[in-house]
Amino acid sequence: MGKIAAMLLMVLFSGATAAWDGQVYGNIQSIDVTGGGNYGFRVTFEGAPTICGNANTWGFLNDTDSNYQTYVSVLLAAKAAKMNVTIFTVRDVNGYCHVGHVSIN
Repeated sequence: MGKIAAMLLMVLFSGATAAWDGQVYGNIQSIDVTGGGNYGFRVTFEGAPTICGNANTWGFLNDTDSNYQTYVSVLLAAKAAKMNVTIFTVRDVNGYCHVGHVSIN
């Protein structure tokens, strides 16, 4: 019974990690803001690491994203406080890195 439970957990958690195209940890270097639907809120990390498994070095949110205001507030506060941030991203149809999860450490 223990082996079955362990295998089930591996399947469940491997699928969850595979859902993200990228994960980046560090301090936010810059934030850019533009039109809400035009990759409206953009974040770049110190050292300009790639964000989602391609050459892009910034992640974005649009003003239509669920929980947009909370994401923006948390990321701005983390930058101001110089706190470490982890973001998880997925590539959109144009290859840009859409932020889907944020963790402040």
